[in-house]
Amino acid sequence: MKASPSFQFYPSDWLRDPGLRSCSLAARGLWIDMLCFMHEAEPYGHLRLNGHDIEIAALGRMMGTPARELLKCLAELDEAGVFDRTETGTIYSRRMVRDQEVRIKRGQGGHLSLQN
Repeated sequence: MKASPSFQFYPSDWLRDPGLRSCSLAARGLWIDMLCFMHEAEPYGHLRLNGHDIEIAALGRMMGTPARELLKCLAELDEAGVFDRTETGTIYSRRMVRDQEVRIKRGQGGHLSLQN
């Protein structure tokens, strides 16, 4: 499935999330870039590229940061509960996955979904 050209971003959610706000500026910057990568991923909202999880070394190259700094920021985000992981360890955004499920359900409902 081709990703839509944009995703909904709620500035108030970003600014009010206590877990995210407890993270450093670098970790928050990493998270917004990860959200953008997850928007392009299959399944939607998961940190994957070409059918595989994005490994730390690859993510570091994509971010232009050394692995040690990347791991520190990921640990901050993880400890703050910013993201979840699947049973196999894939990082994903709860919000993006939930929003995608709603879009799919509404799409299946056709014109009737406009009433709900």
